[in-house]
Amino acid sequence: MAVDVSAEVLIERTPEEVAALMFNPKRDRLWIRGLNEVYPMESGLYKKGAKIERVGTFLGKYFSAKLLVTKFEENKFVQLYADEPFEMSIRYNLTETDDGTNVKLTIVSIAEIPFKTPIPVLSKKVRETIEKDLERLKKHLEKE
Repeated sequence: MAVDVSAEVLIERTPEEVAALMFNPKRDRLWIRGLNEVYPMESGLYKKGAKIERVGTFLGKYFSAKLLVTKFEENKFVQLYADEPFEMSIRYNLTETDDGTNVKLTIVSIAEIPFKTPIPVLSKKVRETIEKDLERLKKHLEKE
């Protein structure tokens, strides 16, 4: 059994405005809870092949995740591979709507999960976490 969760939010901004924040690793801490530090290995927005390190906590467990951008389309989506707190694929999708941008964040585990927490409970916690992260992203972007 795997973690496979998504969350969505409508942000009253253009995809370009959302991507300028969401696809910029130097701004991850503005909207992703649980991060203490973020170390981009390249400057600028995410692009295919870019590497990032994120340091933080999840479910009380410290992690130092190495991320790799595996797919990217400007102002549309980013797909990342992460090795911690568990091996996963993370995808940010931006879809333009009449009211702004629909933002969807999806996390799918890739390998065995090193938590004793049952998968349904872990999936619920991951969903709650990314829902709160997207709400933070929305609040930050809509107040600008």
